[in-house]
Amino acid sequence: MGELSVIKNPAALTPDFIPPRLVDREEQMSTLKMIFDDYIKSPGSFYARALLVGSTGTGKTITSLKFKEYASRSSTVRFIYVPCWTHRTMHSAVRHIGESLKMSIPRRGFSSDELLEIIYDYLKDNDMYVIIVLDDVFHIVNNSGADSLGLLIRFYDEHIGEHDYHFSLILIDRDESLLDKLDAGAKSTLGRNIIKFPPYTKDQIYEILRDRAQEALHQGTYNDEILEMISDVTGARDGDGGRGNAKQAIEILWKAALTAQQQGSRRILPEHVRVAIKNTLPVHVGELKGMDLHEKLFLLAIVEALRKKRDVPYVTFGEAEEEYIMLCERYGLRTKRSHGQLWHYLKDMEGTWRIIETRLSGKGMRGRTTLISIPYESLNVLAQELTRILDYELAVR
Repeated sequence: MGELSVIKNPAALTPDFIPPRLVDREEQMSTLKMIFDDYIKSPGSFYARALLVGSTGTGKTITSLKFKEYASRSSTVRFIYVPCWTHRTMHSAVRHIGESLKMSIPRRGFSSDELLEIIYDYLKDNDMYVIIVLDDVFHIVNNSGADSLGLLIRFYDEHIGEHDYHFSLILIDRDESLLDKLDAGAKSTLGRNIIKFPPYTKDQIYEILRDRAQEALHQGTYNDEILEMISDVTGARDGDGGRGNAKQAIEILWKAALTAQQQGSRRILPEHVRVAIKNTLPVHVGELKGMDLHEKLFLLAIVEALRKKRDVPYVTFGEAEEEYIMLCERYGLRTKRSHGQLWHYLKDMEGTWRIIETRLSGKGMRGRTTLISIPYESLNVLAQELTRILDYELAVR
């Protein structure tokens, strides 16, 4: 019998994969098309440029590469993508542009400005037009200086009167602070064609994961709740600017699928996701000893309720409350905390201690109830640690 396989197309869970559709980036794509349409339809007619800004994993790179598919409809406009985390200086970036054009680029003896002139002459002589994308351009600014990037942006200032723009620019950066580093001339030339990419919400991350899972994983090896569990910890929420990173969400799905496959499981289980999240996200779980006694009891109740449902990443608030009552009886505690106090504990565990995630129930459940998951730590590890602490605290009372 062959090895159980969860993953059918690993490439679909890599950063380089271009998905068939973009999730919630239609507005940004439409703006790119509006800015560059005339350049694509009438190459060289004007200098098109845009700045794409947004935090890591918000779809800037994917959108620019999907735009390549649109721009490639023109037989006369080429698209050159420069990953600046690889080509960290202006000289290296310009060399990459020349090599992408199959030019013979001298290895030494020329500055980046001189190489750019050589490339420009080559484009003119061969009646060629290109859209150049500099992704994570802050690397070039950090290593070659803002003036070096400014000279590229203002290249046509030295060619006034030629009226034949053989290249246009798309710059990608994490935020608009790039503009503050440019001189007034470069800032003016770049203009205000700024396209913003906000962090992805939980629902948007879920859609992205659903598309990727359909491409990458065998049918029946995952379910919606597994994808929701990942989107809960990676999707942006109000007042939480550190989330919304689709790259992290996809990486977690990849690691969870790989763990399941390596362990011979027929499907991805919540514990596989917990391992993947712990190995991916820099989340610091609060010190359990600092919790109130009954808060620790309620957390252990959530853990035990989840352990009874090995295949499901969520339990309801009611299930956790029932488990808490049983734990109080097991430990001989006659005084129990009220429903309202347990709810307060739940909010603390999510906000202060960063150990749980909650979401409202959706289809398939009667009424609306709060669903609780523990995504950041192994349930067995938590159960052992909480039991050890509680046994000690209650023994010395």
